[in-house]
Amino acid sequence: MALSELSRRELLQAGAVALVGSGVLWREASAQQARPRPARIPKNIIFMVSDGMSMGVPSVAEPFSQMVRGKGTQWFRLLQDPEAVTGLFETRSLDSLVTDSSAASSAWGSGSRVFNGAVNVLPDGTKLTPIAQLMRQAGKRIGLVTTTTITHATPAGFAASLPNRDDEHIIAEQYLGVVDVLMGGGRRFFDAQSRADKRDLIAEYQRKGYAFWERREQVRGRERPEKVLGLFFPGHLPFTVDHQNSPQLREQVPTLAEMTRKALEILSSSPRGFLLQVEGGRVDHAAHANDAAAILWDQLAFDDAVVVALDFVRRNPDTLLVITSDHGNSNPGLNGMGEEYRDSEKCLERVTRAKGSYVAIQELLRREGTPTPDRVRDAIREVTGIEVSREEAEVVASVASGKPAPTLNRAHANLVGVLGEILSNYNGIAWIGTQHTGDWVLVTALGAGKEMFAGIRPHKEAFHRMLKLVGISFRNPEMSIEQARRYLARAPRVRPEHWV
Repeated sequence: MALSELSRRELLQAGAVALVGSGVLWREASAQQARPRPARIPKNIIFMVSDGMSMGVPSVAEPFSQMVRGKGTQWFRLLQDPEAVTGLFETRSLDSLVTDSSAASSAWGSGSRVFNGAVNVLPDGTKLTPIAQLMRQAGKRIGLVTTTTITHATPAGFAASLPNRDDEHIIAEQYLGVVDVLMGGGRRFFDAQSRADKRDLIAEYQRKGYAFWERREQVRGRERPEKVLGLFFPGHLPFTVDHQNSPQLREQVPTLAEMTRKALEILSSSPRGFLLQVEGGRVDHAAHANDAAAILWDQLAFDDAVVVALDFVRRNPDTLLVITSDHGNSNPGLNGMGEEYRDSEKCLERVTRAKGSYVAIQELLRREGTPTPDRVRDAIREVTGIEVSREEAEVVASVASGKPAPTLNRAHANLVGVLGEILSNYNGIAWIGTQHTGDWVLVTALGAGKEMFAGIRPHKEAFHRMLKLVGISFRNPEMSIEQARRYLARAPRVRPEHWV
């Protein structure tokens, strides 16, 4: 009896030891799993920006893509990929909870917050060293691709440094010898006939070994020069919805995906890798315009460029791909429409009929002289396929003639704001305003070093993490938000309303 009791006790003790031991082993295994793996070192970095993309944009772009292309978006599929890392950027600038594009890109490009309107310059005049210069010193080649002017705020934030983002003619000068591949719009900032100083920057770039491209066929061709200045429009490239409905524009202007593919072909020959920023810049402009068709088609054009970049990463696993936005804008979203919201899909389908952006509507109204309600209805029907009421057309005609907009939301007290409000009754896509917002923005990362972009972080951390991944030790001067407040109290500054 005693022996059996002893055996039972021993057995229980042994079981307890086993349980404790297994618990220790389980905790050790869990700790090992929870411990982050060291990030791989990327040879190449592709940093993609859907400018001004509030979270509602990819949410609506996914069903819209299914309607017009019979397939979903690559970004949506990537978000479901267990290999991808998802995070958020907090986006405030040094002088505001709501950033503009130059301050946001400067944060990525320098690791320091700056005032809205500045490009890598602190309010006291201190110039910051942009990431393109640091990467170039490390032997990497640099590329900037965009659907805006190539000298616009977002590309400039990676490679330029000056107090005023509107000085795009100066930004054009600063790229020379720093950026190897430039593709986008903005020929007027390089062309001697358009520049106030009559300086022929195109010729200067060519003397420095840059091939000058101005036609789509050059981007789609087999030529791969080491350096390219590609300027395909005097200003911003046209909205995608206008581009695809104009044979002339399709012949002249390349798509964002085509420019991205060619930039990668050229830069990938670099033995020490490259840094490429790709911007879908007109997503932001469509948001400012409250233009549903323009923003969705440009988001899909950006998504096509994501497909190109993702294919490159799959074939070159030593590449880091980061896909994000610099800030929200106007926060578009698909409303619940009709009884039990069952009309929402039908309303969104109306956007698929659009043959142009609001730019096309405004051109029709200008062409026909003083707008009348009938002309307004005709123009809206011709461009969007939507038949608005006469009362709604009267409001548009009044605002287009320069009269005050009858709205309680001052952000909509303009022609595009009124158009956005009226057409939301038919397409279901509503907007909170026509300005940037302070929202956090989505970040998706894949490839070497992707772990560095998990979680929510200030957008300026992207600079430090990219440098750390490639082994560069550098830190720009910074000004705290409290220092900036004291600075503003001493020297308040008026910012132009057209900064976007």
